[in-house]
Amino acid sequence: MTHIISLQPDDDLAILRHRIRQARNGRVIIVLPWETRLFSNPLDGERVRREAERLGAEVAVVSEDPDRRAYVRWIGLPAFASVEEAEAARRWPRPERQPLEPPPRAWWEEEVPLRPPPARSLPPWARNVRLGARLTVFFATLLVLLAFAYAVVPRATITLVPTVETVRATVTVSAGLETQAVDAAGGQIPARRVGDYFAGSLEVETTGTAAYESGRATGTVLFTNMLGQEILVPARTVVRTSAGAFPVRFATTQDVTVPPFGQAPAPIEALEEGPAGNVGAGLINQVEGVAALALRVINPEPTRGGGLEEVRAVSQEDMDRAREQLTARLLEEAYQGLQKYLEPNEVLFRQSLEIQASEVSYNRFLYERADTLQVYMKLLVTGMAVDRDNAEAVAYAALVRRLPPDHVLVNTEFDIQEPTAGPEGGVITFSVSAVGAAAAQVDPQAVRQAVRGKTVARAADLLAEEWPLAQPPQIQVWPHWLPHLPLLPLRITVQVTP
Repeated sequence: MTHIISLQPDDDLAILRHRIRQARNGRVIIVLPWETRLFSNPLDGERVRREAERLGAEVAVVSEDPDRRAYVRWIGLPAFASVEEAEAARRWPRPERQPLEPPPRAWWEEEVPLRPPPARSLPPWARNVRLGARLTVFFATLLVLLAFAYAVVPRATITLVPTVETVRATVTVSAGLETQAVDAAGGQIPARRVGDYFAGSLEVETTGTAAYESGRATGTVLFTNMLGQEILVPARTVVRTSAGAFPVRFATTQDVTVPPFGQAPAPIEALEEGPAGNVGAGLINQVEGVAALALRVINPEPTRGGGLEEVRAVSQEDMDRAREQLTARLLEEAYQGLQKYLEPNEVLFRQSLEIQASEVSYNRFLYERADTLQVYMKLLVTGMAVDRDNAEAVAYAALVRRLPPDHVLVNTEFDIQEPTAGPEGGVITFSVSAVGAAAAQVDPQAVRQAVRGKTVARAADLLAEEWPLAQPPQIQVWPHWLPHLPLLPLRITVQVTP
């Protein structure tokens, strides 16, 4: 009877021995997973073998790992690559365990070196020659070490302050929307357009004047009754003139009763303000409405009281002033608002702002009587963004062209000035001022070659003669008691500080 025991990666030797006891006698196939730690030492195999012999069972191990199968066979147990191979074998031969060879000595024992054979005694003259040779080699080695230390150990630091001249340049730069690359020699750099809508309103006081009608003309009319019964003329009865293209209309201000075939006066007031209501005597001769069939009317005296008054009104100057002030304010808001569309190193010129489209409306008409005027505007404002580095590159090229011979720029400052005029044809022109410090060029390698191995005083004089320095050179040697600079140029550090 064959029992198959499939182990898990975490099963230990105790679990395996328990399952072998459950199988009792017969054949027992132990299937090992790849990750198991069982059968990693000879003691595991020995315990499994003894447990199987005590129970009268045969034990074989199945593992896909060829190294583990070889190890299991080495510890004295049969091993197969698969369960089918183990079941197909009629008998499981038990391989003989290979004995371990004991080490030549215990790990705690020290190896006793063999004692060399005694040397033959030399004559006195040979021993003196050998001693002299050894002393010669010793002193030669010592001299070599001293020379090496003298060449390698010392180090020096030389600080040079070259002369500096100020170089100035002012260049004219043209930034264009169609320019693709920086032309430092021609002073041309690319630019790009940014824009957005900005809206707002503004209220100003009116300064214009206009003549407006003031006061209604008043007077008296005389009604004549053409019938034999009295007629009541109610207030607000309209009478008017008949002469002229536009009749002047009046209304009675109180009720009047006209006796049969008699006459009755009635006070009147012009319906509209202004001097038009001042009419001469006898010009009011028409009655409007049904009363005209029975009544006649006339004004015995002229009407008076209508006039003109100078009042504040909207003028064209007020409209222009309000539009200009609001435009200036919106352009300032646009200059601040368009900053968010700029790259970190870009600059936007105020002079480059342009109004591409506008909507303007007023709350009053021209010459309308009003104390204030309000304007509303919506503008599409665009500007030209310029890269500051590109503009400074043009000025830097101009500084380089003005450098004295054998000088190098060590510090530069730039000032980009606001354009004096707006863009023309997609190109805006502005100026860039540049100031640079031009220091005399000092080659550190040439300095090292010139002063290596020389005394500190001689090296200082040589540096002052060969290079234009603003102050005497500073030379520090380590160790401090050495009078000479190192022989190796690599041990000399040259610091050029303009």
